Amino acid sequence: MIDSFTIAHIADLHLSAEHKRFNLRRARKLLEEIGRRRVDHVVVTGDIAADADGRELEIARGLFRNAGLLDPAKLSVVIGNHDVYGGVHMPEDILTFPRRCRHTDFNAKVEEFRGYFHEAFDRSLFGSHSRPFPYAKVLGEVVIVGVNSVAHYSPVKNPVGSNGEIGDGQFKRLTQLLEAPPLAGKRKIVLIHHHFHKIPPPAEGTLQSVWGAIERRTMKLHGKKRLFELFRQCNVAVVLHGHVHMNEEYTRKGVRFINGGGSLLGPARGTAFNLITIAPGSVENRIVMIADEHSAVPARTPEPRGADLQAA
Repeated sequence: MIDSFTIAHIADLHLSAEHKRFNLRRARKLLEEIGRRRVDHVVVTGDIAADADGRELEIARGLFRNAGLLDPAKLSVVIGNHDVYGGVHMPEDILTFPRRCRHTDFNAKVEEFRGYFHEAFDRSLFGSHSRPFPYAKVLGEVVIVGVNSVAHYSPVKNPVGSNGEIGDGQFKRLTQLLEAPPLAGKRKIVLIHHHFHKIPPPAEGTLQSVWGAIERRTMKLHGKKRLFELFRQCNVAVVLHGHVHMNEEYTRKGVRFINGGGSLLGPARGTAFNLITIAPGSVENRIVMIADEHSAVPARTPEPRGADLQAA
C-alpha cells in the first residue's frame, strides 16, 4: 500500500477569451504553483469554461497541456453548468439566457466537453458505453469517481441552467460503479460540480436577501438525500465539488465535502487550491492561498484539517 497520495483540487475557472480575461492569467499562475508542488493528481470539479464555448475549452486544454496534465494518471475533470449552458455576462443577457438554455443540446455539450479533455477519461471504467458520466478511475489504492450533476433544462426546476440533478439512470450507474468488486477496499473520491451545503439566508428586507432567495432556487442540487445515503453506504472518503465560489470544508449527513469553487473567484484576493493528502487511515486537506501580485495580503497555507476514514 502506498504511504500517501496527493491531489490538487480546483474548480470554477470560468475561462474566456471575451469575458473575465484576468481569469486566464490567474489560472496559469495557479497551475504553475500546483506544478511546483509535484502532486500526484489534479482534479477540476466543473465550470472550466465561462460561456460553454469550444474556444474556451480549447484555452483550458492548452493550459493543461502546458502544465503537463493531459494524461489520465495526472488529470480528472467533471462538467459544470457553465460548460453546458454558459452564463450571464452582460445586463442584456438576463432576458435572452433562459431561451438559450432551453435550446441547448445537452448531450452534444457533454460530448464536446469529453472531446476536449478526452485524455482525462482514458483508462476509466464507465457506467455506460455511450455516456462519459459516471466514470471511475483506479489510481493504485485511490479511486476517482466522476459524476455529471448538471440538470437538463426545465422551465420549473432548472430555468437558467444552474441547478443540478443526478437523474435515475445516472444514479443507477453510479451505484453500480461504487459497488463494483474492483473498487472494493479502495479509497473512493467522488468528483461532482454542485454543492451539498445550505446557503444561509441573509437578513430579510435587504437586496442581499432578494438575491439570496433567487440563488437558493437557481443553484441547488435536487435529490441530495439519496446521494447522502449512497455515499455513506459505499464508504466514500470525501466528495470534492465547486459551484459556490469559496474554498471550504464541511460535513453533512455523515459525509465529508470539500469545496474548491474559490480557486479563482473566491472572496480573498488571489487564487487558491485544496491540497489533499490521502494517507493510511486519514484524508487531510490544506487550503493553499496564492496572493495576487498587487495584493497586500500574503499567501498563506492554513493548518490542515483531517478526518478519520472510518468516520468519513
